[in-house]
Amino acid sequence: MPRFLANRIWSREWFRVPLLVISLSSMPSHGFGTDDVVASGKAMVPSCGGIFDLCGYSDRQSGKELIPKAFERTMLFSEGLAAVRMNGLFGYVNTAGKIVIEPRFDLAGPFHEGFAEILVGQHTGVVSESGKVVLEPQFGRSTPIMGDVLIVRKGQYRTKRPPEMEELEPFDLLYADYGPMGLYSLSKGWLTAYTYEFKPFERGRPNYVWARDLGAKQPRFGLMNNKGEWKVEPAFDSVQSLHDGRAVVSIKVEDAETRRGHWGAVDPQGKLVIPLAYDWLSYWDQGYSVVRLNGEEGFLDTGGDLLGGKFFQRVERDLQGKPLKVQLDGKWFGITADGRLVDVPEEKPFPLRISEPLVPSKNTQCKSGVSIVPNDGAWGLQGPDGRMLVEPGFEAISCFSRGVTWVPDVSKNAWCPIGPDGKARNKPDCRPTYYEFELPHYYPEKLNPDPFRSSVLWMQAYLKHGVDPSYPPPKLIGDGIQGTGTISVSCREMIGCD
Repeated sequence: MPRFLANRIWSREWFRVPLLVISLSSMPSHGFGTDDVVASGKAMVPSCGGIFDLCGYSDRQSGKELIPKAFERTMLFSEGLAAVRMNGLFGYVNTAGKIVIEPRFDLAGPFHEGFAEILVGQHTGVVSESGKVVLEPQFGRSTPIMGDVLIVRKGQYRTKRPPEMEELEPFDLLYADYGPMGLYSLSKGWLTAYTYEFKPFERGRPNYVWARDLGAKQPRFGLMNNKGEWKVEPAFDSVQSLHDGRAVVSIKVEDAETRRGHWGAVDPQGKLVIPLAYDWLSYWDQGYSVVRLNGEEGFLDTGGDLLGGKFFQRVERDLQGKPLKVQLDGKWFGITADGRLVDVPEEKPFPLRISEPLVPSKNTQCKSGVSIVPNDGAWGLQGPDGRMLVEPGFEAISCFSRGVTWVPDVSKNAWCPIGPDGKARNKPDCRPTYYEFELPHYYPEKLNPDPFRSSVLWMQAYLKHGVDPSYPPPKLIGDGIQGTGTISVSCREMIGCD
């Protein structure tokens, strides 16, 4: 179902433009196909499809199916294991597709040094690669970062996405969570007070993390080890993770008229190797950072030297992140690896492939030839061979997505899941509303004061329009900020609808 379109009203002219598909041929392969990568599962990516929209794994490069589509959701492999959902609960499979940790969690995260975060109900805990729960679910987050050390947030788990997209992010992506946290060891208990904010310093298996005590008089970041001790005492107001062996840091300075930052960078040991002397620094990429000072820009290498030995009016990188061109006295020049100014080189764009124009499908058409069909005012699902997958008997119904279809249950005043066998399921949990179509910065029109009844009426109008185009389709209403006006949802793709 389309839940990804950008936040604007598209013109009919734009609707008719074929989509441009970017082939990222310049992306690094990271050695996919080597024995260690195959063993870890990094060469395998989730792939979904079929009449029930189930998921398995395919080879990252060739697309060849490696693990059959038998799961409702599949996560990326980490340390040779991947979280998968069966019958509404998550467990783990190995790279052969064998279930090695039985499904019993509401959500399951990636493994990190032998441990993974799991969610049961409203609280998270930790499971080991043997399948043993080594920390009973009791926290809002329990994210492994260094050996048996976790970053922990108290309270309940806070959802951040629609249910079918919810994930337990690794520490590198934990910025989506917020609030005070602490370091917790599975073997020793609490290592710090529950008053800290943490940010990544190193990727992979870190030795240190950025940390600052939110309860301090002047909360600043320093580097903390896996014992909760300072490797580098707190000294910075903002910090970034290492790129090309340098991590950007800054402090805020109160001038007579303004408050501004002084920027520099530290090395992998936390030593300040680029002085706090610049107005701004980007992260290092391809050996260079873009630096600003007194309104001018330059390329700064990891040793702190300027490419070409000076600043320019402006500088720009190429698509791979390498220094490309500089502006001097209002004129653009190319710049070479040794700092010489030359004619601006022609930049090769990413190769583009024009896809076939989208053919809009009716609201009652699902993937893989499945159709939503009515019978005497009730709705069901029919397979491409004419076999009834779900007998008509519901006020409304969704297409199969990740192994379940959603139907309204009046007794629960909620939308509840039905599995491929056509029977009601206990998991995933029922939800108060369901809409087959969502768009950022737009919300479904309100058709009843009760949110559940309103969603049922909206879906009924959506399906009835698919059967009879003269029946008015339901609408999405702009939020008045980034979404304006209304959109009639007259087909599944939105793009190309008549």
